Amino acid sequence: MQNTVRTTIRIRKDLIDQSRMIALKKGTSLQDVINQTLAIGFGHITDFNVVNRSMRQIDNFRNSLTVKNVKLGKLLEISKKDHK
Repeated sequence: MQNTVRTTIRIRKDLIDQSRMIALKKGTSLQDVINQTLAIGFGHITDFNVVNRSMRQIDNFRNSLTVKNVKLGKLLEISKKDHK
């Protein structure tokens, strides 16, 4: 059993009504539905953070390449030689 905290928060009535309907359809408690919804939401937030970090690394790599003198023609020649 996970630790729980008793709290009082304000939730929009339409969201509570939807959560009650889901709880009835699933045959579970309203508390379980709200906890699952919050957990899913936090999972999405974590996924967005991972994407942001990945994009930042790609941008840093691209910026590091602009400083170097990279010639695309030479890279293509080397790549063609490797394929042969």
